Amino acid sequence: MVTAKFRMLASTVVICGLMMVCTLDAQSGKTQAQQLVDSTVKKNGDLAGLEVFATPTGKTTCVTIAATEAKDIGEKCDEDEFAALKAGKPRVERESDGYDVTAPLHDARGKLVGTMGIDFKLLPGQTDESILQRTGELLKQLEPQISSKEFLLQPAS
Repeated sequence: MVTAKFRMLASTVVICGLMMVCTLDAQSGKTQAQQLVDSTVKKNGDLAGLEVFATPTGKTTCVTIAATEAKDIGEKCDEDEFAALKAGKPRVERESDGYDVTAPLHDARGKLVGTMGIDFKLLPGQTDESILQRTGELLKQLEPQISSKEFLLQPAS
């Protein structure tokens, strides 16, 4: 038990130290972005996964700052994230097990702060249009809670 906790803490320190993307609360170990991801997935049964991508202030590389899979945190952004940023609108891909959407993410004032990767479970009757509508609903839930890009990296309270 102690060894597993130590390994998790050590890997978090390594990831945070090398990537310099997270500020962790000593008690929860979560950033505001991670708290948003966790609570959103918990409230929405149609989601298979969720990730937040951003370029931390003072850095030049876009990385995963929060994700349903902890192993994904710190990974560099790929072409999907850059395409959504450049286009300024969500990008939908249908996969064998569901839909993968990458959408621009804004703060409460409408300023672009990064992108969000959303994995939807495959359900009967889904279409690209219904997935885009659902993506819009999720963004309307999340974006008002984001005061700034810096907020996303702050320790969760």
